[in-house]
Amino acid sequence: MRHLLICLAVVGCITAAAPAVEEIKPSDSVLVRQGAISGAIISRNGRMLVVYGDPAGFVRQPDMVLFTDARRDVAWAGQDLVAKGARAVVPAAVAERFTDPDAFWSAFRRKRFHDYDQQGTKLPVEPMPVSMQVSDGHKIQWQDLEIEVVATPGYTREGVSYLTTIDNLKYAFVGDLMYRDGRLFDLYSLQDAVADAQIGGYHGWAGRLGDLMASLRKIAERKPDVIVPAHGWTIYKTAEEIALLIHRLQAVYENYLSINAGRWYFKERYGTLAARVLGPDAKVDWMTWAPVIEQRPPAWVIPIQNSRLILSADRSGFLLDCGSPAIIAEIEKLQAEGRLSHISGMFITHYHDDHTNSAADLAARFDCPVYCSWQQRDILANPSAYRLPCLTANPIPNAVAVPSGHKMRWKEYGLTLFYHPGQTIYHDALLVEPDADRPIFFMGDSFTPSGIDDYCLLNRNLLHNDTGYLYCLDALKTLPENCLLVNQHVTEPFRFSTTQIEHMQRKLRQRKQLLAELFPWDEPNYGIDERWARFYPYGRTAKRGDRVQLGVRVFNHSAQAQEYAVTLNTPPDIEGGRKTASVRIDPRKEAELLFDVRVAATAAREFYVVTADVQFSSWDLRRWCEAIIEIEPPAR
Repeated sequence: MRHLLICLAVVGCITAAAPAVEEIKPSDSVLVRQGAISGAIISRNGRMLVVYGDPAGFVRQPDMVLFTDARRDVAWAGQDLVAKGARAVVPAAVAERFTDPDAFWSAFRRKRFHDYDQQGTKLPVEPMPVSMQVSDGHKIQWQDLEIEVVATPGYTREGVSYLTTIDNLKYAFVGDLMYRDGRLFDLYSLQDAVADAQIGGYHGWAGRLGDLMASLRKIAERKPDVIVPAHGWTIYKTAEEIALLIHRLQAVYENYLSINAGRWYFKERYGTLAARVLGPDAKVDWMTWAPVIEQRPPAWVIPIQNSRLILSADRSGFLLDCGSPAIIAEIEKLQAEGRLSHISGMFITHYHDDHTNSAADLAARFDCPVYCSWQQRDILANPSAYRLPCLTANPIPNAVAVPSGHKMRWKEYGLTLFYHPGQTIYHDALLVEPDADRPIFFMGDSFTPSGIDDYCLLNRNLLHNDTGYLYCLDALKTLPENCLLVNQHVTEPFRFSTTQIEHMQRKLRQRKQLLAELFPWDEPNYGIDERWARFYPYGRTAKRGDRVQLGVRVFNHSAQAQEYAVTLNTPPDIEGGRKTASVRIDPRKEAELLFDVRVAATAAREFYVVTADVQFSSWDLRRWCEAIIEIEPPAR
């Protein structure tokens, strides 16, 4: 990632004005306060019922609060009302997320490593009592109203909507199932497995799109007059905006499928994916596959699972990736057979656990250096500092970081290291040019003959010209004319034509425009990059009584400079209270805001979850990102 990291230490409290809360009255009995969220206040006979919560904090004592999802970025606005005595109504499937959030977070401290489920973590961190658990078909009686519960999965797995008629208008409260103007808040929240296509969560790019569209159609069939989403303005042209949103989702998904690497792996299952979202007569502009040049790489390249061993004429070896003990065992077998003398160096294509789990062990076993780009070095050395897919728990502490384009000579090979942010933002590639054979570009998992490997939205596949696949495709154009391409999971070397490379670039630019129409953000990368605002480190340990520095890193995707304000939300035993800091960040740059807190000497818990609010432009995003502080047990 090409950016400047600016650090701002917070000594005191820097105040930042929150975006204003506006009020509208769709009908006499309904008031919607639109701010950080859109809280709906329904009044009948001197009593009040609230949907989502009250972003302004004006409501004193409602009878109940209706929650559509267990999303803390919305639920925060209702928690204080429940604490004051309102009854909480929540989807039954996620009731425990409200009543016992520790059950999730305690397990997630370990599950965040080797995570292939790829579910969002914007979940509650503070317990809240629940008075009523509801599910599809449930009828809630309040005053003279009957409120129907409708299961509407999509934006979340277990989301529900609430439908009722008030003042002769039919209302639908749909959570984040849609945004105003036929838009959707983001796509990364939809990442999930697709069971009928036998696609797992890691490979399920916006996997709940089919569910979301089915839920939208279910709402449309009820013909509501007014839709109140959790974020964004109230919707009155309900049928028109639902139809527009479905159209936009289908256009984005067809574009995604058309150049996706997963089709090489999953073949006809991509037809199932297409039918779920585009319909049984789905038409996809599939890219013609790149030709396989050879069935196997040349003799100087030895595939070992998803590693590649480059073998020199003097029998020394240079290894690319090492994700399992079985790879080390195969290296030792080659040694025993006399085909390999030793490993003199190793290169890491990307941080994913299936490429790094045993890399430190192999480096120690052969006392060899490990090479990577400077952009990847930190995540290799400190994987626990990140919240990303497929993290290893085994750091590579002493990797030699070099700039993109760095050249070195190893035996009879010229090596050029590239920063190559394809499958993930922390990804490299290695051009190997033998003295007496065709060059090979070892590009990790970034491409297969069917296209680009961007099926996990949480990998941060950005759509800027200077990073992401647009950047990587430009790099392919600079390779030697006869260069072969090798994916670590694909045995057969292949090659894209210039026409195919330019076709993929056109598709990506079209996708960016389609996403700009789909998302409410001023720049579409906010809607595909969950980690544009993130704690660093994500996970850390501390002793009771320790002073701890927490950093929040914000990447400005916008085309203009933005002023960002970050407010820390700390539990009682993390002393320092609410602190706010702000910083102006130039376009395509990242800045870090640093907060000093102290773990109470009497802290009773094994871990704490800290969250942060983020404000910029018209956005007021509460409890937006989180970090986990684990408390070390006292020394015996």
